[in-house]
Amino acid sequence: MSTYDEDHNITRAQPLQDSQRRGRNHETLSGIIDSFIHSHRTNHDNDNTLGSLDGGRFTESATSLESLSTALNQLRSMENSDIADSLLDILDSNPKQKGVNSEFLDTLERVPVSQLPDEEFCPICTNKFKDDRYPLIVKLPCGIKNSKHFFDLECIGPWLMTNSTCPMCRTNVLEVEENRRKRIEEEIRKAREEDSEEEAEEGWDIYG
Repeated sequence: MSTYDEDHNITRAQPLQDSQRRGRNHETLSGIIDSFIHSHRTNHDNDNTLGSLDGGRFTESATSLESLSTALNQLRSMENSDIADSLLDILDSNPKQKGVNSEFLDTLERVPVSQLPDEEFCPICTNKFKDDRYPLIVKLPCGIKNSKHFFDLECIGPWLMTNSTCPMCRTNVLEVEENRRKRIEEEIRKAREEDSEEEAEEGWDIYG
């Protein structure tokens, strides 16, 4: 079994510089948002609705729906990203959709690049995963059997922190996670009830 470093083409002996961290042919959603924020910092200092990437993890940063929309428009025009149109329509129809937090992003299933076909790409930025020197690929928990909704974390992270729907099937991943949690709690409750009934029966056997 290959290691995480092998799957992501990382050599620990070589420290990563910012210019080396991402080996891409073009921008990710997170990268465009960061550029927009830096050029419009004065208007967004007090708005913390999205997150930015810092060494592979999301941290709260000053941005807004405006910066997300700008980034999606840029991806649509630069990279011919068809799904950017769909995401912009979602924002227009429901601009107050609840997003996820950084803890939820940490729980997303990581997908080793070695398990994906050579032509597999991120639907948002259209970048092939294997063209990235250090890919961080995640799969969304859409609750659909055999779904293959894979995304680059730098693209899906900013989207999910504003809107909790999957760009591919529009499933609300927060609702899926909540339903999963409720099923687990119900299974635990039933297991405890069965254990209690068995203990009670064993107690009566003693007196029999």
